Amino acid sequence: MLTRALMLQGLFAATAGTALAAGEKLTPVHFISTVADDLRPFLYAQSSGLFRDNGLDVTLQPAGTGAIVAQAIVGGAADIGKASVTSIIAAYARGIPFTVIAPGLSYRKGDPTAGYLVTANSPLKTPLDLQGKTVTCSAIGDIAYLGLRALIDSHGGDSSTVKFVEMPFNAVAIALEEGRVDAGLMGEPNMMQAVRAGKLRYFVDELTGYPRPILEVVYFCTRDYATKNHETVTGFSKALEQAAGYANTHVAETIPPLLPLTGMDLKVATDMRHGYTATNFNAAAIQPVIDLMAKYKQLPHGFDARELL
Repeated sequence: MLTRALMLQGLFAATAGTALAAGEKLTPVHFISTVADDLRPFLYAQSSGLFRDNGLDVTLQPAGTGAIVAQAIVGGAADIGKASVTSIIAAYARGIPFTVIAPGLSYRKGDPTAGYLVTANSPLKTPLDLQGKTVTCSAIGDIAYLGLRALIDSHGGDSSTVKFVEMPFNAVAIALEEGRVDAGLMGEPNMMQAVRAGKLRYFVDELTGYPRPILEVVYFCTRDYATKNHETVTGFSKALEQAAGYANTHVAETIPPLLPLTGMDLKVATDMRHGYTATNFNAAAIQPVIDLMAKYKQLPHGFDARELL
């Protein structure tokens, strides 16, 4: 698989070289993002020449956190970024002029890439059992935090009794085993590795708390950049749409370019659950997130998701 992917990359590079030799003028685009499995469509668009086909020379700047991504876009150090939809919604509601230009990771029920885990012998059985318990989240107000609160409340519980603590995925397993938390949010590849080890069990898919499928991640820029660079933004979005369609159905072929950026072993990357990237925009996939953020006081006010697009 790796050999085939490298051969394809060599072919793509040769094709790109021919286009440049013919005097094609490409528009430079500085893209910034944290590195995770959902970056596969972008990497495919970059290596296959899809960006070049749309007149773009896109360079990637890896970032350690979503906050760094947002700061780079606001400060003009990067043109386009990829971040969690909650962070973009929160920024927009507080007057930062972000606009969403392409969909990213989309939640699909029955095939989660993250979820809440408990110890194998935990007495917890249903989401209602989490009332009064200590539970981790990546960040207060994020997608999982909102989904779990909505799930508990929709079943007649009181999610305000849950004690949420922020914790990175790689620290959750130890915290659970030591009894410092009752349930912990984990994402791939940590999640299934922990489950397969036998000490932890999958407890609940917290995103079932949303009333309909949602976008978890989006590509964005400032409204000023989008207005002044309409063709660039359109070309970027078009290339990503094509790349997402390929990456969703050719997971094995799109894994190798991700490995040097993540440091993951090929087997680990292959065995983990992989996310699905939306191939078209739908404001209805963002609205439920805005509504829950407003309900649980993570926004000063709600708004129509179409304002973001």
